[in-house]
Amino acid sequence: MMVKRKTKIWKYLKYTLAAILVIFVIAASVGIQKFNNSLFGEKPNLLTFTHEPKPITFAWANDSIDHYYETKAAIIIPLRIKALAHKFYMQFDTGAPYSYIYEKDLLSLKKIGLKLEEVVKEESRYIKHLEFELGGNKVSASMIKILDNYGHTFSATDTIGNLKIGTIGSDLLDDCITAIDFANQQIQIYQNRPDWMTSLSPFQPFDFKGRRIMLPAVVDGKNLELLYDSGCSAFGIITTRNRFKRYTNEETEAVEYGANSWGSSIPILSKTTNEPIQIGSTNLSMERASYVNMYAWTQRFVTPFTRIGGWLGNRPFVESTLILDTKTEEFTIVKSALLENLQ
Repeated sequence: MMVKRKTKIWKYLKYTLAAILVIFVIAASVGIQKFNNSLFGEKPNLLTFTHEPKPITFAWANDSIDHYYETKAAIIIPLRIKALAHKFYMQFDTGAPYSYIYEKDLLSLKKIGLKLEEVVKEESRYIKHLEFELGGNKVSASMIKILDNYGHTFSATDTIGNLKIGTIGSDLLDDCITAIDFANQQIQIYQNRPDWMTSLSPFQPFDFKGRRIMLPAVVDGKNLELLYDSGCSAFGIITTRNRFKRYTNEETEAVEYGANSWGSSIPILSKTTNEPIQIGSTNLSMERASYVNMYAWTQRFVTPFTRIGGWLGNRPFVESTLILDTKTEEFTIVKSALLENLQ
């Protein structure tokens, strides 16, 4: 009798565990599908943007994070609004599919006398029109999306320090050719490829679904799709913990801190590395490998079901120029600066 009872209990446990496993797999599949849809689904682009035919100058921002001094922590673009003495700037973040003006900063702009008309479209709020100078380039922009409940307030007298009032996202790169000269800190936007680009290395295909810049890469002999996110500026590649261990030396000292992502702190562990990375047909150095030190044990199981083989930051490009043609979804990398051509 005792043996039969144990057998029944064991069968019950097996069925229960199997049911839990099935529920877990279904929930994980639904979650991964939603994750992929949120990243790569169709996104409306209402932003219109006219500018002078000259480069936009950017700066590298350094930052102290958890007692660690981080260089090249962000790409920032100085912004001036006529009649205001404030030193505004926006962060260049290709990981964001929209350009934003932050709501709290917008309220401050209105309080100090700037007349800005808002428009509501498909449950989102937009600034109808704004003229400003961006990185030395006169810009006229319409339908700039408002990011609700974000940013900081300021007053009419806050004219000494730099004030971040928004984000330049990948909608700026839509349907054009963009050359990002990291060494000379310049961005140039073209409606058509200029003649000098015909002498460059052949352009390679990339994917721009959902305005996510997915670049083909080879790392450690494996083909990957990497999401180029200039908002992850300080990093080379953010990957899984298992891959991180393969890309780095065990004896290299690690650095860990909480990286800011839209107001949330994400624990990231990093090491410097000389691991080569081939992006398209160009060989570069990874410079730094990192992984998110949170739920790390699940990463190796989830990653194969997403398109993202890792997040690619700015470190591999700091002495190069990245050219993105979103009209044809092709790109090339020049392992040098292009200052003369961008003038």
